[in-house]
Amino acid sequence: MKEIKLITRADDAGLNRTVNKAIRSSVKQGIARNISLLAPAPAIVHAAECFADLDKDVDFGLQVCLTAEWENVRWGPVAGAAQVPSIVRDDGTFHYTLRDLEQANPAIDEIMAEVKAQYDTLIALGFDLAYLVVTREFDGIPGLRKELTAFCKTNGLLTAGGSGGEVPDEPLPGWSGPGEHPGTELADHLATAQSGTYLVVGRPAFKTDEIEYLKRPGQPKREALLSRNRERRMFADIEIVDYCENGGIEPVRYSRFKK
Repeated sequence: MKEIKLITRADDAGLNRTVNKAIRSSVKQGIARNISLLAPAPAIVHAAECFADLDKDVDFGLQVCLTAEWENVRWGPVAGAAQVPSIVRDDGTFHYTLRDLEQANPAIDEIMAEVKAQYDTLIALGFDLAYLVVTREFDGIPGLRKELTAFCKTNGLLTAGGSGGEVPDEPLPGWSGPGEHPGTELADHLATAQSGTYLVVGRPAFKTDEIEYLKRPGQPKREALLSRNRERRMFADIEIVDYCENGGIEPVRYSRFKK
């Protein structure tokens, strides 16, 4: 019988209350086993309250946040804009995209000061952090990956994501995300996969006014509503839960790979 370990990671915790509740549901009723936290986001304190009893069920990680992608929900650095001026817009909020940040020629020491402030914020909120997400997109900022890797080593965090990470980072082969029947589709896809360890990342949400309100520059509202609800169902639909329980699929935490 084949054996598949599935690293299931729910990102964007702290974005808003709806997202926090959807991530909690993805853990308690579903197969999510890792939660990535956005320290500067508006609902991070609510996330600490919402996830207070989940420490035995999941690993928490720092999702390094250097952007604020939404046009109508803005935030800036935890360290304060005056302390890290090279990484913010004129209004003191983060740039919309990492490409925008790259073009602003950010100072690495200011980026790392903000990373430390985000880490300290999450620790102060009571999170026991196991990992830090280092996305491939960060490679566009020279030297950043090296600094983040050193930060992880200093603070006992696993580096998750991108080349050189300490944990498996292979996406589920051929999986491009959920459609109209998320749980069934993921289960069917896993049925054809070979034995191995794979990563599945989602940004869970429920369909609420709070999610409908989110809007990226140049795009209409509601664009997040359908996709993020599907990503919640990808983790929580009964079809995927049953398939994992009966099909030899083990949802795992990042700390499983700590040496």
